[in-house]
Amino acid sequence: MSVRVARAAWARDWGAGCRRGASNFPLPPPGAVNVAELLRDATAAEEGPREAAARRRPPGQCSVLLFPGQGSQVVGMGRGLLGYPRVRELYAAARSVLGYDLLELSLHGPQEALDRTVHCQPAVFVASLAAVEKLHHLQPAVIENCVAAAGFSVGEFAALVFAGAMEFSEGLHAVKIRAEAMQEASEAVPSGMLSVLGQPQSKFTFACLEAREHCKTLGVENPVCEVASYLFPDCRVISGHLESLLHRSMFYT
Repeated sequence: MSVRVARAAWARDWGAGCRRGASNFPLPPPGAVNVAELLRDATAAEEGPREAAARRRPPGQCSVLLFPGQGSQVVGMGRGLLGYPRVRELYAAARSVLGYDLLELSLHGPQEALDRTVHCQPAVFVASLAAVEKLHHLQPAVIENCVAAAGFSVGEFAALVFAGAMEFSEGLHAVKIRAEAMQEASEAVPSGMLSVLGQPQSKFTFACLEAREHCKTLGVENPVCEVASYLFPDCRVISGHLESLLHRSMFYT
């Protein structure tokens, strides 16, 4: 299915196309409208010369932006971006949405405050888009030749704003609500996430089972410990009760 990416506020028009793999759904009856063709026609009608050229661009000339998620925050983040146009405007807008000085927290911490979910998610979101501003000025071709954008966890919202699917303030407000809800949930039950680097023969599911059984011996009711994300071969993110993440099975997988 063809996809057209809308204009980002700081970049010129850019387009993207992708195709979905073969489907297991039955074929439509004879004479039915071909929805895929309608979408392609609609996309072609909306595309200007720049978008049409982007769709024909050789893969070696294309770029893809992947935005980071929670966990990449560090005190001092954004310091090297303040000299670029609109970066301070982003942080000023963030202050009006969040109700506190995100730039001050990002630059000076303390790290414990920045690491709180309610703070780190907006911080990563804004810093990611501030970094795009730097990229736009240092390597504009990367922006112009971008054919896709994606994000890890909260980075998905930065990707949506970059693509023009959401306004900056809308995206930040969504991130704010998301972060507050996740902060409340994390405080209700001591829990967390743990990146576990194993080996080809590692049995992550069995390790989670052992950790849950360990929690039961500690009196934890309905313990949770399971694979939350597949990061890359032999590496998983495990989420669950804090007691399960501290069990030895997580460190000898």
